[in-house]
Parts: sequence; C-alpha cells; structure tokens
Amino acid sequence: MKRTIQASIIVSLLAAMVTVQADSIEISGNVTLTSDYSFRGWSQTSRDPAIQGGFDIEFEEGFSIGTWASNVNFGDSTSMEWDLYAGYSSSINEDFSYSLTVIRFEYPSEGEALDYMEFGASISYGDATAGIMLSQEYLGDGGPAFQYPYADYSYAVNENVTLDLHIGMSMVDTDDFFGDGEDSYIDYSATLTTPFNGIDVSAGLVGTTLDDDPATENRLILSFSKSL
Repeated sequence: MKRTIQASIIVSLLAAMVTVQADSIEISGNVTLTSDYSFRGWSQTSRDPAIQGGFDIEFEEGFSIGTWASNVNFGDSTSMEWDLYAGYSSSINEDFSYSLTVIRFEYPSEGEALDYMEFGASISYGDATAGIMLSQEYLGDGGPAFQYPYADYSYAVNENVTLDLHIGMSMVDTDDFFGDGEDSYIDYSATLTTPFNGIDVSAGLVGTTLDDDPATENRLILSFSKSL
C-alpha cells in the first residue's frame, strides 16, 4: 500500500503539470557513454561501462518532469535502472534559489523488490549548492530509512573547462548496511568537463570512505555526453 501511495505522488504531479499550455514547455534530451556508472561513489556496473539517456520537460512556472535510464550490474539478474522524477525550482532573490524533487527508482527486471522513492530539497547560492535527499525505504521494499546531505560547487576554470566538486554522506538507521559494521559513508568527486565537437568530455576522480570494495575505491571515470 505504501509503495502504491508513493507512486501515485509522481502520477499526480505529472498529471498536474501536463495541463500547462504547450507554448510554455521546453523539452531537452541527453545521452551519455561512461566508463563506469557511479552513484554516490558506488559503482552500479561493477566498474564496467554504461550507456545512459533521458529527457526532461521544463515549464515556465518552475515545474519540471523527466525520465532517465542506465544499464546496471549488481551481480544478479538486475540489468537496468529507470528513473522517473518531478521537481520545482524558484529564485528567492538575485543570489539564492531553491529546488524540491521527488524521484522514483525502478529496476524493471526485479519487479518491485528494489524499487524505491526519494524526496529532496536544495538551496543554491551562485555556483554552490547544498541539499538533502531522504528515503523511507532505501534500495527497495523493507529497506532502512536513509538520509543523504550533500554539497556541490561548480567552478569555471576558463571559458571551455568546468570543474565540478561534490561531497555527500549516506546514512541509514541499520548497522552494517554498507558492510564492515558501517551505517554511513562519505563519497566525493572532482570532475573536469570540456566541450569537443558538440560533445561534453568529462574526466572525474570518484571515491568513498569505504575502501575495502573495488566498487567504492578511488577511480577515474571518463564520460562522453551529448545534449539533444
């Protein structure tokens, strides 16, 4: 019942937003080829490459909806992640803005066993952002309560190169959820991005404080992205 109620939240948001007149809609798409799909510092593909893509619809009122998908490899029959999300963003003044987000994570090959919802809020000042993501059942039915405070900063090295910095902390209310008795860990990344012939080329150093698993140790990730 809880999962049905959660899913209905996104459905209701989508239904409300698509009533906006078509001339206030902006549609964009994206596709990415990456050497590793890292999510909060944890490889979702056993450090193998991934192809990813999605599209977003933005409305003048500040609402947005979108979908995104990637191949995954958890060492079982799970092969795909499919996300559905909706959000709202607005400016507080010339310097500050905020956003609210709801995301539904779907893993089609596993039925509803791994599906879950996250709710988020963030505030931005210039190129810096601080936020938090929350989940009642993290990583599937019966999962622990989850919190993820994070901070991002984007720095223009020059007109062609951008440096994106990220740090976040995953926390659950269950001992040993992340292995070795850990109920929390920190992930971090530093990524340089530059355009090349219409493609964004990125090289990022990703790591976590969980250093006993190849999926979470420090590694370099290369990505090639195209906006549509």
